[in-house]
Amino acid sequence: MRSLSTCRVAASLYLLGLLFVSSLPQTHASSLAQLAGRSVQLQLVRADDLVQVQDSTTEISIGVSSAPITKQTTVYSILQANGIVPDSEAFSILYDLNPSLKDVKNLELGAVIQVPKISSGNDLANKLGTVYLVALTIDPEIRQSLNKAIDEFQTTANHLAALSPDHFQSPAQAKSVQDDVVTLAKWYLEIKKSFLRRTGPPLRKLTLLQLDDEVHILNALLSRLPETGPKLTESDQQQLHAIYQDVESEIRLYNQTLANNAPVAEALYKVVINIKGDNPSLIDNLRVYYTINGIFRDPPENPPVISYPFRQLGSGKSEALPVKNYKVWAARDGDPSHPVTPPLMVQISPLGGDKQEFDLSLNKGMH
Repeated sequence: MRSLSTCRVAASLYLLGLLFVSSLPQTHASSLAQLAGRSVQLQLVRADDLVQVQDSTTEISIGVSSAPITKQTTVYSILQANGIVPDSEAFSILYDLNPSLKDVKNLELGAVIQVPKISSGNDLANKLGTVYLVALTIDPEIRQSLNKAIDEFQTTANHLAALSPDHFQSPAQAKSVQDDVVTLAKWYLEIKKSFLRRTGPPLRKLTLLQLDDEVHILNALLSRLPETGPKLTESDQQQLHAIYQDVESEIRLYNQTLANNAPVAEALYKVVINIKGDNPSLIDNLRVYYTINGIFRDPPENPPVISYPFRQLGSGKSEALPVKNYKVWAARDGDPSHPVTPPLMVQISPLGGDKQEFDLSLNKGMH
């Protein structure tokens, strides 16, 4: 079997990225699937140069197989043998299939991992991994929305950078906000370019949603500022800075380079939320909700803030979450817009260890 070296993969990814604009074309050689809770787009490419194949009429599908780590194999060679281009998108789904795996370089001989695998009709099956491979794009709908919003943000950021200090509370505040927006525009553009080159870090779905939601919030916020329009409110500026802090945390992931090392996972940490109060029957039926700090508004309604529920009701329940700044609160099941605890700022950090625990307290009058 021919094997793409790591450097050769990286060199070919740029060409592949030029062909993958904001979303892959829907041809007979391209299809959508679901795997590990994520949408996955499949694109048939030639193995030698990763150029898209547009004239195939063979159906391709994706599943999961178990693969042992041996002296003769690497994760790259396993992915290729399974018919998959071993780029950052493939590593995203591989890490989602193996939630406890943080770095494929630390896999020991004999370890068994779950790996995506391509299946196809008889006319193509024998050529997968040698003549042809399949390039994966994870959550293509979110990526398309994100890339389009990033393009819009470049324009809105330039507009805000040109506003006079009259739109702000003070000249010093004007410089701070405008500097943040200019930097955000650069960061978002790097995120888009890295995706198109297929050299960005593997990202969890929550991170993609965060990036997409926050850039849309920025566009909405800045679009309300015509040359003669209202000033940025203190709340607007606080939200803008919260988004700045969120994206600053994410951009650090982009220091990884696929050509030098296999990318590491976006680490997950066990986050336990306790609900304190003197009404155990109420607490047992509450659900913990969380969202990205830059998205949160207090109260989280009109319109409702995008939030995510813990899977289990009650106190002491946990979720596996990546490093981020969150707002967390408890509410009656199905009613996240009406918290029964004050929202809590929760900063997940690698320094906090694999398990990180936080307490919420019932609002006064609910004891």
